[in-house]
Amino acid sequence: MSRMRICPVTGPVHRRAWRLGATMAAALALVACQSGPSLHAAGTGAAAVSAAPVLRQDLFQGIYEVAVAPAAGTVFVATAPSFDAASPGYVHRLDARTLQPLQTVQLPRRAFALGLNTVTNTLYVGNTLDGSLTVVDAASGLVKGQIQLGVAEKKADGKDSMPHTRKVIVDEKHNRVFVTSPGQPGVVWIVDGAKGQLTHTIRSEGIWTAGAAYDAAANRLYVSQGGVHEILAIDPDAGQVVRRFSTGDSKGNTAQDSKHFFINLALDAKGQRLFSVDSNTNQLYVFDIASGKPLATVPLGTGALDVAYNPQRNEIYATNRGVSREKPEGTGALTVIDGAGYAVKRSIDLPVHPNSLALTPDGNTLYVSVKAPRGEKHPAYRKDARESLVRIDLR
Repeated sequence: MSRMRICPVTGPVHRRAWRLGATMAAALALVACQSGPSLHAAGTGAAAVSAAPVLRQDLFQGIYEVAVAPAAGTVFVATAPSFDAASPGYVHRLDARTLQPLQTVQLPRRAFALGLNTVTNTLYVGNTLDGSLTVVDAASGLVKGQIQLGVAEKKADGKDSMPHTRKVIVDEKHNRVFVTSPGQPGVVWIVDGAKGQLTHTIRSEGIWTAGAAYDAAANRLYVSQGGVHEILAIDPDAGQVVRRFSTGDSKGNTAQDSKHFFINLALDAKGQRLFSVDSNTNQLYVFDIASGKPLATVPLGTGALDVAYNPQRNEIYATNRGVSREKPEGTGALTVIDGAGYAVKRSIDLPVHPNSLALTPDGNTLYVSVKAPRGEKHPAYRKDARESLVRIDLR
């Protein structure tokens, strides 16, 4: 395994880019760190900015998920600069190659998750703390409305508690949207995209239902969570759980009894495998769908978070933020895993906290959102620091 360190060029905080490749010596003169092997050779001059194998845009406050619009040659980024309930959210549209900002759309509610229907050209934005979806016209940026999913409930202390939305997955063929809610118990909502209405609410016997992946050919929705059964298979037509996968490690469906929390999920539709990141043990779990049994585990770094599968290259990508309650001063990385034998091919440093992943349909480009430290004790903490979107060419 090789470990690659990628560092930003010093310069204006709002936009920084760097190249690795044939001009390594020149690149090292611009950065105050050591870099490992290149991803592939880069050119020089102005044209090299858009053709660079690795590009970083430092523009955002409160960056979260990314969605790719390949036909338009753009990417969307969700940001929530503040956790204040009255604060707006934002969706930024960027050029897919240069990461140049093209448009910023202000939303009435904070923006976290993204799901894009490329057939209807509709962007669904998860308003996590408000338990809702904001519906945006992906062509114009016009906010079309909101779909409220969660209903506030009274807690034991008398205060209202709103169920959160988390992952937003789009079924383009049937114009549906699947949304997870990591409560106790967990919940999955299914929304009719044409009508903008909730059609099914599925309550899990497990907890923290968070990750999701949809197999369009089989018409099966898979969600990941904590508890005895870490992965559920759902028939979205019926709105029912039809299968349950388990490691067999957890004793019950409470926080105390649950050994794992499968926070995010990715699908290998052709190979019928599921890849899930366990944030409790910082490992990647590989499940065989036919048997429902784990095939392998791969150790990741501290704060393991997101996962994506690239069928064209048979590679798995996983982020880890590098921090935990016990280790608040670390830095994270992107791990590239061979999809055949599950060996770690390389680890790419993306300081400070790599977060969410998005892959282009052709498997040639990977986007990673990178967050800044929040704690003042972190050595990289800077007040009002900007957060980043990184583009990595995989060819």
